[in-house]
Amino acid sequence: MRRPRTRTLGVLGVCLALLAGLAVAVNAYRWNGSVTLLANWTGDNEKNFTAQVISRFEKKYRIHVIYQGSSAESQVLAADLETGTPPDVAVLPGPGELADYAYGGHLQPLDSLVGTKDFSTTWMPKVTGPHRTTHIYWVPVKADLKSMVWHPATLSSGRLAAAAAKPDAWCLGMGSGATSGWPGTDWLEDILLQQAGSKVYSQWATGNLNWSDQRVQRAWTTWGALVGAGTPHISKALTTDYDKASGGAAKRPATCRLEHQASFVRDSWQKVHGTYAPSAAVIPEADPNANRWEVSGDLAAMLRDTRQASLLIRYLASDTVQRAWNTTKSGFSANKKVLREAYKGDQTAERIATTLSDPSAELCWDASDAMPPAMRDAFTLAALRFLATGDLKTQLAVLETVRARRDPARLTSVCGHG
Repeated sequence: MRRPRTRTLGVLGVCLALLAGLAVAVNAYRWNGSVTLLANWTGDNEKNFTAQVISRFEKKYRIHVIYQGSSAESQVLAADLETGTPPDVAVLPGPGELADYAYGGHLQPLDSLVGTKDFSTTWMPKVTGPHRTTHIYWVPVKADLKSMVWHPATLSSGRLAAAAAKPDAWCLGMGSGATSGWPGTDWLEDILLQQAGSKVYSQWATGNLNWSDQRVQRAWTTWGALVGAGTPHISKALTTDYDKASGGAAKRPATCRLEHQASFVRDSWQKVHGTYAPSAAVIPEADPNANRWEVSGDLAAMLRDTRQASLLIRYLASDTVQRAWNTTKSGFSANKKVLREAYKGDQTAERIATTLSDPSAELCWDASDAMPPAMRDAFTLAALRFLATGDLKTQLAVLETVRARRDPARLTSVCGHG
């Protein structure tokens, strides 16, 4: 047998060294498992979330995030639970839906995973689990302020109420895919909160107040008068997507001047030199000095107790992520520390952040999001039908039937302070 030449041995040695180095590199970049995540962010919001949160999490922990974004996530999650294949982590806008899942034993307690000192109980309440013990079951990933009326900066506060009394002044859009109609429920919730106060609002949101109550009826009739429910011009609102409604204010001449919408439209209104006023300034019979605000948000819950899911929950709750994700104009943090520090330089964002962290401000969760899913869905449909027809009696009778046959919401209160 011929002995290998020295040159051949040298080449072989180099190859072996390269292979050994490659093995080290592969081990260094090997994924440490994966985590599945369901949320409702698509489009630009998904891009921001991927860049600011998912990519950084994957780089830090070498855990692959399998993300699914869907505008019909409630239906997707319900189907996944039915088949026994839930995601590890889900982000939902509804504390009422999550409270139902917690009560049914589908969510994992987060008490040992996340701290609460920088989040008010509005955002992280303790709710009842399957064994009648109370735990924290979700952490807010982002928050939004509601109870806002956007308008051109040139429209003075003295002229605002007069403009609001004209139905054709409102930029209205009810469309939102599978969840169309929620801008209407936002209107009704906010009017009830501003007219009747947080105690009545909380009773109603948790299923402990009849839909035929005079204060609830007054909120509906107030909304109908403000926007012209049942009139011909409403047909456009029924077919306009909510995120396109403010486009009327940008036209020359403008086709509408006011919009009742949450903080997530601030970028559109800032582009047309707009600002906002508290909704109490234009709602009839409201107290403009009460400092009451409706809020909403996206809440992360853990359905499967894995190391990867636990790390993701902790990561989502961290100051660093709350700041990185929520300064992209995708929303606001609910973290009081971040709210005080992260929004300097943008006057509109700073005003919103100040309200969200104000200990004297009363923050009440979006009522339809706090309701059980069947009640929420019936409310959304009733708002659309009332807007189209102006028929209130029929809609309230249907809603009361749904309320009477459902358990009250698992949440005991939906209001707190910033």
